[in-house]
Amino acid sequence: MAVFATLPRSLKFRMTGVVVMLVLTATATVTLMALLLAEQDMKSVIGDQQYAVLASTASQVDAQLTARKVLLASLADTMPLSAGDSPAAMQDFVAHHPVARKEFVNLHIFNQHGDLLHTEGDNATALMPLPPRARDFLEKVFAQGEAVITPPYKSEITGQPSVMILQPVRDGHGKVAMLLGGSIDLVNSDFIRQIAAQKPGKTGFVFIMTQDGTLLLHPDHRRLLENINARPGYNRATEMALDGFQGWTEATNKAGSEGIYSYKRLQSTDWILGSRFPVDEAFAPMIEMRRHAVLAAALFAGIAGLMAWLAIQMLLRPLGRLHRNIADIRTGSAGIDVLPRGRRDEIGELGAAFYELMAEREEAQKVIRDSETFISNVLERAPDAFVSCENTGIVTKWNAAAERTFGWTAKEAIGRDIADLIIPEDRRYAHRAGMLNFSRGVPGPMIDARIRVMAVHKDGHGIPIELSIGALRHDGNYYATAFLHDVTDRVLYEQQIAASEKRLRTIADSVPALIAYIDRERRYRFSNEHFRHLMGIDPQSMLGKTVAEVSGQAFADSVAHLSEAALRGQRVHYEREGLRNGKPCQMMGDLVPDIAADGSVTGFYLMALDITERKNAELLQAASEKRLKLLTDNLPVLIAYLDHKRQFLFLNATFQQWFGIDPQTLIGRHLVEGIGDDHYATAEPHLDLAYHGHNATYELKATIGDCLHTLETTFVPEIAADGQVVGIYSLTHDTTRMKEIEERLKQLARIDTLTGIANRLMFEEILQLAILRARRNRKPLALAYLDIDHFKEINDTRGHGAGDIVLKEFASRLLACVRASDTVARLAGDEFVIVFEQVASIEEAARLAAKIVEAMRVPFSLAGLPRHVTTSIGVALHEGDEEATEQLVARADSALYTAKRNGRDGYAIAD
Repeated sequence: MAVFATLPRSLKFRMTGVVVMLVLTATATVTLMALLLAEQDMKSVIGDQQYAVLASTASQVDAQLTARKVLLASLADTMPLSAGDSPAAMQDFVAHHPVARKEFVNLHIFNQHGDLLHTEGDNATALMPLPPRARDFLEKVFAQGEAVITPPYKSEITGQPSVMILQPVRDGHGKVAMLLGGSIDLVNSDFIRQIAAQKPGKTGFVFIMTQDGTLLLHPDHRRLLENINARPGYNRATEMALDGFQGWTEATNKAGSEGIYSYKRLQSTDWILGSRFPVDEAFAPMIEMRRHAVLAAALFAGIAGLMAWLAIQMLLRPLGRLHRNIADIRTGSAGIDVLPRGRRDEIGELGAAFYELMAEREEAQKVIRDSETFISNVLERAPDAFVSCENTGIVTKWNAAAERTFGWTAKEAIGRDIADLIIPEDRRYAHRAGMLNFSRGVPGPMIDARIRVMAVHKDGHGIPIELSIGALRHDGNYYATAFLHDVTDRVLYEQQIAASEKRLRTIADSVPALIAYIDRERRYRFSNEHFRHLMGIDPQSMLGKTVAEVSGQAFADSVAHLSEAALRGQRVHYEREGLRNGKPCQMMGDLVPDIAADGSVTGFYLMALDITERKNAELLQAASEKRLKLLTDNLPVLIAYLDHKRQFLFLNATFQQWFGIDPQTLIGRHLVEGIGDDHYATAEPHLDLAYHGHNATYELKATIGDCLHTLETTFVPEIAADGQVVGIYSLTHDTTRMKEIEERLKQLARIDTLTGIANRLMFEEILQLAILRARRNRKPLALAYLDIDHFKEINDTRGHGAGDIVLKEFASRLLACVRASDTVARLAGDEFVIVFEQVASIEEAARLAAKIVEAMRVPFSLAGLPRHVTTSIGVALHEGDEEATEQLVARADSALYTAKRNGRDGYAIAD
């Protein structure tokens, strides 16, 4: 409305302004709504496209990292242990693998002494010691025995931010002998540049950060290795990504610039791939379209305003003539005959009505001028409805307040009997009798009195009013004047108070507790029905009596200190023993002071409950909980209970015994605070499964005391009657000893108990793996099948004890003759096999067999006496992908028999 007040007073100008504003508003609203919907759709399309590109890039990164891991694993399988002894050996190894040299900035070897041997360009440098922090990390990798990607670091060799893939290199016994590492430059690496080239738009960019927020890729190279939150400010999208979010969202960066952020986690490592697309660039076309739309809407509204002005100018021309005619009548320059009455439209009707009104006004004006002046002076000061009647009851004045109160307009009321307007039908006879006495000059009891009566509204509903009637004598006649005040709201309020008191009484009588109000003299002013039920006292008989009169002086004295505290303005809560129908009971009560507006205490409210059953239940529950806690605290199991927020509600004493953690300090805290981030990351998927109503069990390693233990945890959901999971029981057992026994049994099943070398089971596993490596590396292998010549004679002449000595010495000499990459196994009796890996030719296999034959010719010692022992060997070279393990063993066995036929103490090569 304030806008219209600023327009010119001309109706034409106002109507034109309204049309322009309506057209402009409608056009702008439709246009902006359409643009808003288009922007929302465009945001979704851009966000989905950006996330799709990012997901594709993430797959490429995973593929790149996986390929480099596979490449390092292949190098580790072919790396001789001697490569870690000197720079020359490492340089020779690297020279044979140019592909790996291209894929990594540097290749490194870490030995178990914590020394680093690395390449710089095409050269290998001498051993260099590592700092303590790096040593600690390498020790964990040695212990873990699996390939890992290191956290980002600044390379001391290149000076650039880098990461490294570490691949264990194992010796012939499967133990990790050293670590082969390949470093990746986070600034100059080709595949990092490929990722950076995937940026969205012209000003967007792609970045990579770790799970803890360390930046690995960023267009500002100064921020590499810096935490993404190192700079002040808050970015909602970043925090969402660090908490596990994947997808796209719109957020404001720390500089206040809005952008579309997309995040994708890599599967091969804990890296998070992200991209930012500035909103200003993404929605530049929509911003330009919005500006054009606003200009178009303004132009359209201006044209519509001009057309509206011309139309209104034409339509309101007759109204202008009427306005001029009325002005002429007001100034006296023309009579009412100039008013247009012949037009058959609203203006003609308006002119005719105005003509009739002016005519009636001129006729009545002379009659009512004096009366109107008198009544107007009275009504100017009337705060309520005012009605004036003749002594016959005919209404002569009816003010605006009377119109609002009774619904009759002044035009409808004046000239009618007041009884027909507002007097209830059953009171009209008495009213008319009173008016008759009034006309005779008898004022009656209602004159100059203020009374409450019921009146009637025009629509028939009753109205409670306060009535003040006065009598006036004017021109020899009596007039009744009345001020009528509508007290409907007051009556409703009084009724509400009465109803509220009734409801409160009903509620108080229905509550199973003693409820009372006691004043400063300790007298009951209110008491509910429960006094009858609990104490056998009629509550009505208590009113006006003191506490001592109702319950006895002894009781009043025992609670006097409570009453005095309440009357001092203190809220009192108590529990005490009482009597219920003559029997002991436990009572709990509250005394609430009633404080007046001036701060004085006028009394207090009392509410007391019989809590005997609850007290008994609490005692039983406490005893039960004590027994349960004693049981759980003495079990060698970690027992805990988590609520739906994953917060501890119970922990047994085993937490103190195992980890030195006071269970009470964890009550109400989140599970992650009790077990740490690493263990929580392991437990979380199993915990999620439990919160979906399924039992879940998992294992993890944890340090108890100074030892590493294997712990098995089971989550058992507590399911409510409605099927909802309200909490989780966690049971953790120490399975370290059982795991050690299992591993020992597995190991014993694969080792020959007499000689300590591999048995047939381990041989079959190793041969299968060796053939696979030979196929992958394109390096052949050889299998030697050998036994001890005339071993049965040794057993028969010297006994089985002597035979066992020969077998153990024979196995020991075999181990001394083979390489670290070869495997020696005993099949049964005096039958042995050797798997020679990476044998270049038949000639090399023959040299290895000859070396073993020669080693056995040195006399054995049996009971202090020398014993000549020889061996026969059959050697078969693996013929390629088509030959199975069984065929290879059969060919070697056949070659063994050829060697025996050739006179023993020698070897034969299979065809």
